[in-house]
Amino acid sequence: MNTSISTATVTDTEVVRAFFQAVAGGDRAALGDLFHADATWRHRNDDRLSGIHNGSAAIMAYLAESAQLTAGTLRAVPQVLMADGEGHVSVLVRLSATRPDGRAMDGSQLVLFTVDGGRLRSVDQFVGDPAAVAAFWA
Repeated sequence: MNTSISTATVTDTEVVRAFFQAVAGGDRAALGDLFHADATWRHRNDDRLSGIHNGSAAIMAYLAESAQLTAGTLRAVPQVLMADGEGHVSVLVRLSATRPDGRAMDGSQLVLFTVDGGRLRSVDQFVGDPAAVAAFWA
């Protein structure tokens, strides 16, 4: 699946939709192309994946670790997207996954994307149930 998009006519919402399509399709090349080299991803929770991941390489490692820990079962399905027309897109996401040891997660998260020049500048992820998410990633 080719999820690359032309920045000449792309909207902020289209960039974010391309992100979710690339995640769903496991398209690492498309994912890498969507982030600025100096992009940041902040996972707001006290768990093994928490903190700020600086740079596209660190973000790709974060996403790869999430996929590896869930043996490829991680699903991020956007439920509602809202853009302000100034580069910010907030997305209510249903995130579900299982771990090989039987742990499961299925809940809502809010993710705020900042789009700049047709690429992702930052991602700020808020988990819906911090204790459950921490237990899942432990």
